[in-house]
Amino acid sequence: MDAANQALLERAKRARSVSRSLVTKQINKLGNEINNSADKTTVHEIYVQLISKYEELSTLDKEVESLINIESLEDEILTREEYRDKFIIWKIRAERYIGTVSSITFQNSVENQPQNVTPLNNTVSSVLTNQPRLPKLTLESFSGKDISSFPSFWARFKSAVDDNSNLNDVDKFSYLKSVVTSDAELAIRGLTLTPENYAKAVKILEDRFGRKELIVDYHMNRLLNLSPIV
Repeated sequence: MDAANQALLERAKRARSVSRSLVTKQINKLGNEINNSADKTTVHEIYVQLISKYEELSTLDKEVESLINIESLEDEILTREEYRDKFIIWKIRAERYIGTVSSITFQNSVENQPQNVTPLNNTVSSVLTNQPRLPKLTLESFSGKDISSFPSFWARFKSAVDDNSNLNDVDKFSYLKSVVTSDAELAIRGLTLTPENYAKAVKILEDRFGRKELIVDYHMNRLLNLSPIV
């Protein structure tokens, strides 16, 4: 790396360090307000600020990843994924606290990748209407084509379905089968709708699409296919 690019990298890293600190502080602030049962308007304001700060962090992550040496990419991606996971968790908690039933998608393939990378698939919304006895929910679907979207998909599914004590495992499995498509659907197609098979299906999906090393490899392969900086 030449001196000019090295200087750009150091500058981007410093800016990102500040941005990461601001995101962490905003998450802590959001958590404190929710734990103290703050009014929804206050929580919503902090939530909106968190989204803005995370978008700034995502932009800086892309800048660093476009400049950094390939040997350091894995550590960069792992750390970025940790911040991303925290953001998703607190975004969902804030939405539930505010009472927002939202179909907002976390566009990780756009926000976390360099701008000239095209996402392999778009997040789509699936309204579950094929199970009349179950509550009607709007959930994000998952195809398995873009494994980097699995953490976002699972965080939202877990919040709406997996952690829902009013649903039994057969109900949860019904929802899960309704929102997986393509490669993900094929992975659990052979499992019949029983309580025991719900846990098996979740493990299959997590092992195939949710392992950190697979997501890191996926991101690295996409970054390696980018045009080199001239």
